Amino acid sequence: MGPRHPFPTTASAGNRLRLLAVIFVVLVGVIGCGNDPVDSAFNPNFMMGDWLAQSQVVTSVADPQVLADLTALGAMYTLSVQPPGRYTAISEGFGPAIAESGNLTVDGPNVVFTPQFGGQSLALWEQVGDSIVLVSEIDFDVNLDGTPGAATLRRVLIPK
Repeated sequence: MGPRHPFPTTASAGNRLRLLAVIFVVLVGVIGCGNDPVDSAFNPNFMMGDWLAQSQVVTSVADPQVLADLTALGAMYTLSVQPPGRYTAISEGFGPAIAESGNLTVDGPNVVFTPQFGGQSLALWEQVGDSIVLVSEIDFDVNLDGTPGAATLRRVLIPK
């Protein structure tokens, strides 16, 4: 009698089918879980780095002829985005500086800002050369009548 093997050395028809099924499942898993490139439409990596607002224009929704160029009026906006999407934004120019920090994610055409304190805000994004254009809906007193109204803020950010 020969040495006894811990595993059978012959395969029955049932074992062959099981073996083929296991190989198929493993191959599907390997092929399906490869290093797929991440769609930039859902990846905040394009925003990583330090940004400065080259322009910040607020336009009244009620009357698009009424607008204010906040940058021309002395306002500054800086945005720093670090992996994995942590951000710090600083607005300066009218009164004390306002700083905000939180998480930045991308959801299709929207950049989603989720601050540590306060509610989320959305901005439509577009990459134009080296700059990023963010367009968001805000409440702002564009016509300086003392009452904030619906407005659109368009920021053009350039690498700092």
